[in-house]
Amino acid sequence: MSFSKCVCLICQSTIAIPKKGNVERHFRTVHGKYDTDFPPKSELRKRKVKELKSQLSGQQSFFTQHTSKAKAATEASFRVSHVIVNNKKSFQDGEMVKEAFVEAADSLFRDFKNKAEILSSIKALQLSRSTVTRRCEATAEDLTQQMWKDIGDCECFSLQLDESTDVSDTAQMCIFIRMVFSDITAKEELLTVLPMKEQTRGEDIFQSFKNFIEKTQLPVYNWCLSPRMEHPQWLAA
Repeated sequence: MSFSKCVCLICQSTIAIPKKGNVERHFRTVHGKYDTDFPPKSELRKRKVKELKSQLSGQQSFFTQHTSKAKAATEASFRVSHVIVNNKKSFQDGEMVKEAFVEAADSLFRDFKNKAEILSSIKALQLSRSTVTRRCEATAEDLTQQMWKDIGDCECFSLQLDESTDVSDTAQMCIFIRMVFSDITAKEELLTVLPMKEQTRGEDIFQSFKNFIEKTQLPVYNWCLSPRMEHPQWLAA
C-alpha cells in the first residue's frame, strides 16, 4: 500500500481502488506467468517478494528524503530573506550571502564525512533577487493576514496616527494599532502607511484615513483614535 493506493511490487503500477478483486484482476492479467516462474509458497517466491519490497521501500524513502530536503531549502530561503530585510539590505545580496555560506561551509565542515551533502544543500538554496523578492512578498502577505485576524479577534483596539516624510520628501501618514484581547494581553503593530500626495491639512489626513477605513472595512465600532502629537500617547479604548 502507498498512502491510499495499492502499488504492484512487480511493475509498480498503482491500483486506484484497493479491493481484492481489482488486485487479483491486475495480477492475473499483467503477471500471468509469475506463478510459473515463482511458485506459490516456495522459498524462491518468498525471496523474490522480499527483494521487491526492499526495492519499493528504497524508492519511496528516496522521494521522501528529496521532499524533506526541498522543504528545508525553501524554509532556509525564507529565513535568509528575512535577515536581508531586517538589515535593510538589497534583495540581490542573497546571492552574496549564498556565496559566503558556501565558502564558510567548505572550511567549517572540512572534516565532516557528509561535507559533500552539506555543500550540495547550501548550493541548492534559491536566493536570487527575484526569489528573495517573492519570499518577502509572501511573508508580508502572511503577516498582513495574521494582523487582520488579530483585529477581528481582539476585544478592542486604539489607533495612533503619525506623520513623517520618505526619502523623496513625500509626506507619509503612519497608522499604528494596539489591540487588547480577552485574556488582557496586548499587541502593537504598524497597521498601514498612507502617502499624502497633496496637502497635509487636518481634513486631508481625515479624508485619507476615512478612505482607508472604507476600503479595508476596519471594524471602527470598537476603536478610539489617538491624534497626532509631537510625543503621541495611546488612548485606552
